[in-house]
Amino acid sequence: MGIRRKKSERGNVLLCVLCTILIVSLIGANVLFNSVTRFNAASSQVRAWKESLYAAEAGGDLAYAEIRKTILSPSSAFTGWTYTGGTYSDSPLTFGHDNMITSATAGIFYYDFNGNAWYRIRAKGTAPVLGLKRATMDDRMGVGTRGDSLLRKIDFNYDHFIATYGPNGDGTSKALVPVANPQVTRRIELISAPVTPFEAAVKCISSFTGPGSAGVIDSYNSNNGPYYFCANNPADPHYADSHSGSVAVDSPNFNPFNGTIYGDVSTNGGNVKPSSQIVGTIDNNVPFTVPPFTLPTNLPLPQNSPTKINGNTNITPPVNGTAKNPTLYLVTSFNGNLTVNPYNNALTYVVIHTTSDITGTVDVKANVHLVIYFDGNMTVKARDINNESGVAGNLQFYGISPTDGSSQSITISPPGSFAATFYAPSADYHMNGNPDITGAIVCKTFYGNGNTSWHYDRALNNEGDAVDYRITSYVEDIR
Repeated sequence: MGIRRKKSERGNVLLCVLCTILIVSLIGANVLFNSVTRFNAASSQVRAWKESLYAAEAGGDLAYAEIRKTILSPSSAFTGWTYTGGTYSDSPLTFGHDNMITSATAGIFYYDFNGNAWYRIRAKGTAPVLGLKRATMDDRMGVGTRGDSLLRKIDFNYDHFIATYGPNGDGTSKALVPVANPQVTRRIELISAPVTPFEAAVKCISSFTGPGSAGVIDSYNSNNGPYYFCANNPADPHYADSHSGSVAVDSPNFNPFNGTIYGDVSTNGGNVKPSSQIVGTIDNNVPFTVPPFTLPTNLPLPQNSPTKINGNTNITPPVNGTAKNPTLYLVTSFNGNLTVNPYNNALTYVVIHTTSDITGTVDVKANVHLVIYFDGNMTVKARDINNESGVAGNLQFYGISPTDGSSQSITISPPGSFAATFYAPSADYHMNGNPDITGAIVCKTFYGNGNTSWHYDRALNNEGDAVDYRITSYVEDIR
C-alpha cells in the first residue's frame, strides 16, 4: 500500500530546489565576475601595458637610426625632424593593428675629449586600453609590495604624467590634458655613445697576412709609459696590458706567417685553429661591418695657407684649438717635409686634409694632436713619420674612401719605426722589412712580413673620430 505525503512536504522540496539554484547562480555569477575582471586586466590592460613599451622602443629605434646617419649618411640625418633648443623631435607616428603611437627626441648632451657627440634619446609609446574602464588588478610581485606601476600608467580621462610632471618631466607647464580614449603610456631613455675606430690592433675587411716570422703583434698602455716587450713575463707589472694585440678579419682569409699574436683572433667563416703562435682565444664566427669612410662635415673653415706641402713646410697654428674645433689646413699636394708645431707650447689640435697622395715626411712635435685626412694613397718609409710624443693617438691618418669603389693603398717601407693610427677601410695596407709600429689600424687588407711588428696601444680604445654609434644605456622612466 502507498504512503501519502502531506502537501506541506511538497512545498519544502520546491523551496530547497530554489535555494540550491540561487546558491549555484550566486557562485556562478561571482566566478563570472572575477573571470571578466581578470580577462579585462589580462587581455586589455596587460596587453596595452606591453604594447606601449613596444611602441616606445620603436620610437627609440627610429631616433637611433637617425643618430647613426650623422656618421654614415650625414646629409640625410634627421630629415623631417624638428630642431629646437639643441633637440631633434619627430612627429607622433601611429602604427600597428591596435593604433599604437610613438614619438621620440634626440639631443646632444656631451662631447668627449675627441669632440664626438653623445646623444640622449627619450621615447614615448602609447597603446589604447580596450574593454571596461576597470583597473582592479596590478602587477604585484610579492607580499607587502606595492605593485601599482601598471595602474599608475593607465589614463582613462587625463594624461597623468603631464598633470603631475609636465610634458618634459621637469615639473613645468603641468596641465590637465584629456585623452581621447583610455590608454597606457610608457617612456624610456637611451644613451647613444660614439663607437671609436680603434678597438683592436688590426681590423681588416678582406684579408690578413702576417705577422712576419720574426715579428709580433702585442699590446701595451701608453698611460703607463713607453712600449717595451713583456708579453712572456707574467711577473712584469704591465703584463696584463700586453695580451690585447687582437686581430679581427671580416672574411675567412686569415693567412698567418710564423710570428706570434699576443691577443685574440676572430674571422668571419675562417678555419683558424689553435697554435703556439696565437696566445688568445679564436672565434671563426664574428662578422662585423666597416662602412666606407667619408670626410666629416663638421670641420671648420680652412686656413689661407699653406695650400701645398712642398719642400720644407712649417705649420704653427694661430690658436691651440680643441678636439671639437681644431685648426684646419686644406692642401692639394703632400710631397714635402711637414713640421707641425704647438701653439705657445700648449696642447694643440690640428687637422690636415690633403686631396692628393702622401709621399712626403711629417714631424709632429710634442703637445700636438694631428689628424690627417687623405684622398689618395700613402707611400712612405717608416722613418719619414716622426711622432715626437710617442703616443699613437697624437697622430691619426684617415683614408677617405673613393666614391667609385676603388681601393686605396698604404705602403710602409723600411727602415724606421713610429707611433700612429690608421683608419682606412678602403685601403690595402702593406709593410715589409723591419718597421716597428705602435698604434692600431683599420683597413681593407693587411700584409706584414719579415720582422715587421705591431704594438697596439690600449689607450686608443676611446680615441679617434666616431665611426658609428651604439646604445650603452637603457632605462625606463618609472614615474
